[in-house]
Amino acid sequence: MLPLIDYIKTALTEASSLEEGLSFLPMSFHKNFPVAYIHSQTRMPDTKTKEAFSKLLDKDGFTPTAPSQDELIFIQKNHPELIQSVSYMCLNKASKETINYKNKHKNDFWKKIQDVEHMQAVFDISKTPDQEVCEAEFTLREIIRKRKEVHALKGLGFIWLAESSKEISPLFEHYFKDRYICINGKYYLGWAKTLKEINMRYFVCQPE
Repeated sequence: MLPLIDYIKTALTEASSLEEGLSFLPMSFHKNFPVAYIHSQTRMPDTKTKEAFSKLLDKDGFTPTAPSQDELIFIQKNHPELIQSVSYMCLNKASKETINYKNKHKNDFWKKIQDVEHMQAVFDISKTPDQEVCEAEFTLREIIRKRKEVHALKGLGFIWLAESSKEISPLFEHYFKDRYICINGKYYLGWAKTLKEINMRYFVCQPE
C-alpha cells in the first residue's frame, strides 16, 4: 500500500489543483473503473432505457457477464445511475482484456465484479471543501458501505482522498488510525490494508 500512497502524495505535493495532481498518477491507476452494473432489463426504470440497452441484452433480457470496454463506456456515459465505478482502481499487474461480473440471485439489481486478483486497491475521491467532520463522515460511510456491497472488493486495499478546507483529521483518525496524512493542508489521504478491516460499528458523529 505504501508505494501507492507515495505515488499519490508525490503527484499532489507540487500540483496547483487536484485535477493537475491526478493527471500525474501512473498508468496502473485506472480511472472510473466499473465494479458493478445493472443485471436485468426488469430492473430498468422505463421503456426508453430498455430500448437503449437492447443490444447489450441476451434473449432472456440479461446484461453480459463479460462486457467489452465499449459496452461499459456506453453505460457510464449514458446511464451513470445504472453502473457503479470507483474513482480509480490500482492494479498490481496488467489488466485483463475482459473481466467477469456476476449476480448472486436472479432478481438482483447489480452484476458485481468477480476478477480482482490483478487489483491492489480501490482509490475513491471526494471533493468536500465546505463539509464539516459530520458531513464528511456521512460521505465516507456511504462510499464504504457501497464498496463493501461488492464482496470481491473487501479483500482489496482502500484509499480515500478528501479535498477539504476544513479540519477533518478527527474523521481520518477514527477510521484510518495512524494511516493518514494531510497534503498541502487540504488533501486528506487515508488508507486501510483491506476494505473489510474498516470498522463501521462506531461513529465520530453519532446519528440522531
